[in-house]
Amino acid sequence: MNAPTTAEAIAPLSSAQYSLWFLEQLNGPSDAYIQPFAHRLRGPLDVPALERALGEVVRRQWTLRSRVDLVDGEPRQIVGPARPMRLRRLDLAHRPQDGPAEAASFALRPFDLANEDPLRTLLVRLGPEDHILVCSLHHVFCDGISLTVLGEELAALYRAARAGRPLGAILPPLERQYADIVADRVSRAGGGLDRAALGRWRERLVGASPLELRTDHARPPVRSGRGDRVPLTVPAELLKSARAAAVRHRVSLFMLLLAVFATTLRQYGSGPDLSVGTPVAGRSGPAEEALIGLFTNTVVLRLDLSGELDVAGLLGRVREGALTAYEDGHVPFEHVVDELGPPRDLSRTPLFQVMFSFQNFEEHALALDDLHGSFCEIPAATSKFDLELELGQEGARLSGFLEYSTDLFTAATVRRLADDFLGLLRDLLREDPHIPAPLSPEEPAR
Repeated sequence: MNAPTTAEAIAPLSSAQYSLWFLEQLNGPSDAYIQPFAHRLRGPLDVPALERALGEVVRRQWTLRSRVDLVDGEPRQIVGPARPMRLRRLDLAHRPQDGPAEAASFALRPFDLANEDPLRTLLVRLGPEDHILVCSLHHVFCDGISLTVLGEELAALYRAARAGRPLGAILPPLERQYADIVADRVSRAGGGLDRAALGRWRERLVGASPLELRTDHARPPVRSGRGDRVPLTVPAELLKSARAAAVRHRVSLFMLLLAVFATTLRQYGSGPDLSVGTPVAGRSGPAEEALIGLFTNTVVLRLDLSGELDVAGLLGRVREGALTAYEDGHVPFEHVVDELGPPRDLSRTPLFQVMFSFQNFEEHALALDDLHGSFCEIPAATSKFDLELELGQEGARLSGFLEYSTDLFTAATVRRLADDFLGLLRDLLREDPHIPAPLSPEEPAR
């Protein structure tokens, strides 16, 4: 596909893109699938250099100038021509205390995918050397790794722009574009689905029970999507012990934390047959790792927690559930849903209702030359699932949150669940790995 300069290029949607687009057509635009990228920048900011750097990122990454619209009755991603970037600006030097709220309001404004590029930018001025940069992206063209790519490219290009260097030669040219990769994958899928892998997914998930936790409110007949978050931090010493325990038991840190999360859910009423969703990167090789796009896939880990389990037995069950699922992690989640054909239930998400997301790399705040950058929190008001635990590396500790459906839970309950998760992690790490130590999934929550 030739790079669009004055004309549009058209490509199909991936199955994940189609799913998000369809949800927006069904429910209307919302902030549920917006990926905010917001950073506080303190120091002498060169705004023209920042605009030039952003413009070069958009020129390089076709996804940032793409729309989704119908072509001959089918949704397609339409790549538009590169244009100069102009940052929206908002001067709040007279009331800087309102800056974070204005940034959040801007970041979470719904997109019109047919008529608006999936990147929206705003620079909020709080003082002569104090700004908030907001880049709001729609998930249909962006995943978590994409935000890291955006930050790294923007930092390199800003330095070059300030030095007056030509930006087109600063970064290695992209071997392929996201639209090319999707077109290739759709073409290969046209030869037939991976029936063997879909059959294995059917064997794993058939008969899985919906999640039934003790909730504060009755489950409504239709999910509203309203949600909130409770912060959760795994302190450095606890994380150090968890890493050591994971090595002793020959599991990954992800598996150990998932085991603790699953045990916490047992104490809040889940049965021993527990299905948990988790994202996988879905990228293969440097060419895809350099792109901004929606590569992430979701896999369902079905965990058998029946019987009395000691620490080793619990971790063994979780390891088995994770490894068998990852074997077929390339199959798009949407195809797995189609294969299983679960009964339509507007009160629940299909196949799983709880998500566990773990980043084993540290996200760094945007570093623009000699400016001091820090993350600017954008509070969420939505929840895609009943519960989602997201953790990532932050220095020597893990930091994250429990996102929850306010249809079902109060903040007090979720704060207690977060505390119980940390308490169970400490309990597990206190056990001698060589001595069976029964866990008590039937024990009431503290």
